Amino acid sequence: MFEYVRILYNVVSTALEYPIVVFLLSLAIAAIIISNVQTARMICDFGNAAKNNFNITPRPSNSSSLGNLGNNFDYGADRGPHTWRCSESNQSPINIIDEYVQKFPIRELLTWNHYDDLPAAVVIENNGHTVVLRACFSGNTPTLNGADLLASYTFVELCFRWSALNSEGSEHMVNYRKFPLELQAMHRTGPSGDCTSSYDILIVAYFFEISASNLYLDPVVQHLHRIQRPGAKIEIQPFPLTYLCHQFRTGFYSYGGSLTEPPCYQGAEWFIFPEPLAISERQLYEFRQILCSDGKTRIVRNARPVQSISRSRVVNLNQYNPIDACNMPESSILLVC
Repeated sequence: MFEYVRILYNVVSTALEYPIVVFLLSLAIAAIIISNVQTARMICDFGNAAKNNFNITPRPSNSSSLGNLGNNFDYGADRGPHTWRCSESNQSPINIIDEYVQKFPIRELLTWNHYDDLPAAVVIENNGHTVVLRACFSGNTPTLNGADLLASYTFVELCFRWSALNSEGSEHMVNYRKFPLELQAMHRTGPSGDCTSSYDILIVAYFFEISASNLYLDPVVQHLHRIQRPGAKIEIQPFPLTYLCHQFRTGFYSYGGSLTEPPCYQGAEWFIFPEPLAISERQLYEFRQILCSDGKTRIVRNARPVQSISRSRVVNLNQYNPIDACNMPESSILLVC
């Protein structure tokens, strides 16, 4: 046995004295290593594929957010709004037609509290459907009250709606007109978390139209390239929320509607500022580079179509007029609130 080992050792030692033998032996060893690496990779890929195939149950919806990565819906032909199972009444968005709008006097101006405060942190996220912005505060969280609201509503998050065309993008319409972008700021009176309604939610919406560059949008726009892929989330330099949320106090539309993503819980109150704000083609271009939940295609639209509205459903144009508001019947005031 030892004799065979000695002979083999002598043969290998002699062969290694020739460079061509060393070169061929090195190639053989490299080939073996590469083959083993490829085999291990195939095994891992197969395991991941099996895991993804078996874990196909979508995550439950969180009503504290206007959209969550992984929700089993989109805006295309297969899982678009025409396939969503939602309530048929009091849905959003709507087409606001001035001819049918009811002028409503409010006894107090809408009050914006702490929107000028600098947040401790601001995070933006691509959730696969839209861009979501959230802010954390070391002191008071921004709130809305007044304008006949029965409670104080606390800021939760905001998101954006757009499309690939300048002629559309917003979810709401005004006199049959759409805008290239709509910003929606969610507020609520109750605690965040899963629930089965949106009766404690107030959403403030703003329209944007193509114009000059809006410097107040740049703190978000300049970072959109960093969250192009779905699931990407980054912290950006803090800035006051008033940069994005114009603090109007009167002269706004309001109506009772719903969330605009599945399951579209009804009961949300909408405040809509009618005057469009500015956005440039360059800024809008950055939104249009955001990828949808498949991670491959861009979001070409993320707006739910306008929903039918009956004549019995009231849309108000709220104007500050404390004298007329005090003379209104109590039943009318409660109906609007």
